[in-house]
Amino acid sequence: MSDETWGEEDEHAIAERIDKAHADNPRLTAWLAEQQGRFEEWERRHGGGWDFSERSLDRLEARIREHFTSVDDLLAGEHTPLAQVACWYLGEVHNRLRGTQWRMDPDPADTHPWSERPYVIVPFDRINNYRDEEGIDYDARPQHAPLSSFMNLLRSPVDRAGMLAGAPSLRAELDDYEPNA
Repeated sequence: MSDETWGEEDEHAIAERIDKAHADNPRLTAWLAEQQGRFEEWERRHGGGWDFSERSLDRLEARIREHFTSVDDLLAGEHTPLAQVACWYLGEVHNRLRGTQWRMDPDPADTHPWSERPYVIVPFDRINNYRDEEGIDYDARPQHAPLSSFMNLLRSPVDRAGMLAGAPSLRAELDDYEPNA
């Protein structure tokens, strides 16, 4: 958006308008409904007992590593039910345990592939609980795009015992939501 489009709006009003557009739009509604509709079959195929707990994120990590060997492999399978429902599940764990909410750009930019993907973020009414230490971004609420989380896992080495060698984990992301204001 150019400054001309924003007119007299202040940063807060702009951030709120963008948040509302990303929170309530047909693209997001359709994606959420599709993944929720696929979940029962996905759960059955992947061992059942998926309870949206913090502990279940360890299982989810294992499934992602089991089915995708690299970031390229994940991106090639990004639009499969396996990957999409896994993304939905991860976001739902964040929502249920940390109070985040789903967002998706209603009008993604062709030049920005991440604008096509869903993410979870702290609700807008908590925007003042987060500050950008460098003072660059007005909206410093933590957010996570599940596909990006999976890419980070696949970039991390695993040692001989199958343990992550100092790598980020899906569980560790839950700590990102602690307010800093």
